[in-house]
Amino acid sequence: MMQMFHNRWLLKLIIGLYSGCHFWRTVIRLISLGMVTVLLAGCAAGPEFRRPEVKPVQWHSPLPHGGKLAGLAHWWEQLNDPLLNQLILEAEKNNPSIDMALARMHEARANANLSGAGLYPVLMLEAGSNRSRNVFGTQIFEQTAHKLSFDASWELDLFGSNRRSAQAAEARFGAEVAGWHEARISLAAEVARVYTGMRQCEAALSIAQQLQQSHAVVLALTLQKQSAGLASSMDRLRAEAASADADSAYLARQGECARGYNQLAMLTGIEQSVLQVSLIKGVAVIPVPYSVDISSIAAQFVRQRPDVAGAEWRLAAASAEIGVATAALYPSLILSGSVALNRVTMSGQSAQVPTWSFGPALSFPLFTAGRGQAGVAAAQARYDYALANYQKSVREAIQEVEDALVRLNMASLRVQKARQSQGHNQQLLTVTQARNTTDLANQLVVEDARRNFLQSQDLASQQDQEIVLAWIALYKALGGGWDEQASQGLASGGQHE
Repeated sequence: MMQMFHNRWLLKLIIGLYSGCHFWRTVIRLISLGMVTVLLAGCAAGPEFRRPEVKPVQWHSPLPHGGKLAGLAHWWEQLNDPLLNQLILEAEKNNPSIDMALARMHEARANANLSGAGLYPVLMLEAGSNRSRNVFGTQIFEQTAHKLSFDASWELDLFGSNRRSAQAAEARFGAEVAGWHEARISLAAEVARVYTGMRQCEAALSIAQQLQQSHAVVLALTLQKQSAGLASSMDRLRAEAASADADSAYLARQGECARGYNQLAMLTGIEQSVLQVSLIKGVAVIPVPYSVDISSIAAQFVRQRPDVAGAEWRLAAASAEIGVATAALYPSLILSGSVALNRVTMSGQSAQVPTWSFGPALSFPLFTAGRGQAGVAAAQARYDYALANYQKSVREAIQEVEDALVRLNMASLRVQKARQSQGHNQQLLTVTQARNTTDLANQLVVEDARRNFLQSQDLASQQDQEIVLAWIALYKALGGGWDEQASQGLASGGQHE
């Protein structure tokens, strides 16, 4: 309130000083304008942004322990798969989603520079030449005119409108920087997900081929039994149906693996033929991550998520825009001046005419039918929306981590059971194979045990993939190792405190 009183007093002073045209009054006016500019330089309408507080997080889901403590920024190295690291690097170089995020960041940076330029005077140099010919009856007049002018204008930022605009633009740039990091994290996680799925598909394809062969053996044995009168036509039909199902499952796996190759080629931008050659090494090997102890970062993980940081930057921009709208309620003052040199040549006679001009322009919003107040209300509503969006982002971030922890814990428990089942079925197959296999019935029992073992092996492979997918989900939920402090160097000049 006291600040507004001083502002109004200064405006009344300007009006009083600009009445009359005496020389000394003109001098006093110029001095007063400089004093007013200095006094108001620190004033900026609207609220000062304060960073929202984030309460420490207490996890309800179990935390993974007993593993190696490592930074999330080098998470992919823990999978001990150099090819995956290379694919992620190639994806960052060639993926359109990264290019789009980078272009938005560059645009925001340019807009921030554009808004910041409003704080400084505009200087223009203009040069021109014009030649004309006019005829009046029998007289012909030719004229050549040359002009060189220097123009300057400066809108004094009395109430901080330009400063608030610059702050809002810087904050929007910070949001785009966070968006760029978010795109990189999402892309890396997607490449890892597709790559892991493709490796699991390769393992499943090998198992499907063995199941196909086992069903073919069963069908052949059933046909022998039927010829010997030991099996009915129903037994043959069941064996034929099971063999056809195995063939169909094998073809489905082939198609799934082919789609995985296509998707990985699309993400990385690598030609599929080149990609397939690179993928020969490590076929059907699912990368297994080390455990990462995340209990040490449970309190500050929200600050490590670029989407939350982006929401905070957008909140800061909305806060600054309230100041822009508030400043529009008050007068604006523009200083402008021009110095020009004109030279005119006509009928062999030349004349040089220097001109200059200087003067301030003060604009008062006397009556706007409530437009200014509506602008402030709209800006406040946008801030309220941005605040709600920030709070929503924080809650969703916590939920994603909780869900990822639940998924990881359940996957760890299920993989143990899958391994147990695989071990038991392998023992059963070994015992069954040790029996006399010359009898057709015994051979069928062996193939039945083989299929059970292969199915349990397939389930264990799926659980291995689920472990990796759970870690990828946790990687994304924790912000992928993105460091806000390091990124603030790119987005410096905002209004975070």
